[in-house]
Amino acid sequence: MSFNRAVNHIAISCTDLEALTKWYMRNFGFELIGAVRHFKRSEDPTPFETIFVSYPDTLKELKFAILTAGNGVGLELFQFIDPAPAFRGQEFEFTRPGYFHICITDPDPEGLLKNVISDGGKQIGDWMDYSRYGLYGQKGVYMQDPWGNTVEVMSLSIERVCSAGGGIAWYKQQELEKTGKFS
Repeated sequence: MSFNRAVNHIAISCTDLEALTKWYMRNFGFELIGAVRHFKRSEDPTPFETIFVSYPDTLKELKFAILTAGNGVGLELFQFIDPAPAFRGQEFEFTRPGYFHICITDPDPEGLLKNVISDGGKQIGDWMDYSRYGLYGQKGVYMQDPWGNTVEVMSLSIERVCSAGGGIAWYKQQELEKTGKFS
């Protein structure tokens, strides 16, 4: 039997955990759960034997924090200290297999983008206009935080975009079948 599972959390690796934590709280309104924690295997191996058991023994030191979004989805933030992080090659690695962005919903993506840019982030590409799906005034855009993590912001949920797009596609198909052309 199929079961539609919820997204529990997304993890981001960074080089300055405190700065990233504050930036995401300040710009996206995410809330810190607990405190920023610093773990060293040489001082206390317990977290490495209980929490970080999926990581190899080469992981000796890290900082860790958990943020939560408005819908309860978590954002785990990691700063790997030993071993040190390996840096990405391209500015926006959309062709690299795996996750390449997260998306948040904000009723005012233009205002959010303005704040992100004034706080060291940047816009990537052009605005997406959802008017073509009958969702007038709704839009989205990609941006990056100061550390190069890509965040899409949409003014409405993905369900609204997809359901409207599906309705438009169905209508266009019906029109094509009846008239032999699209309007």
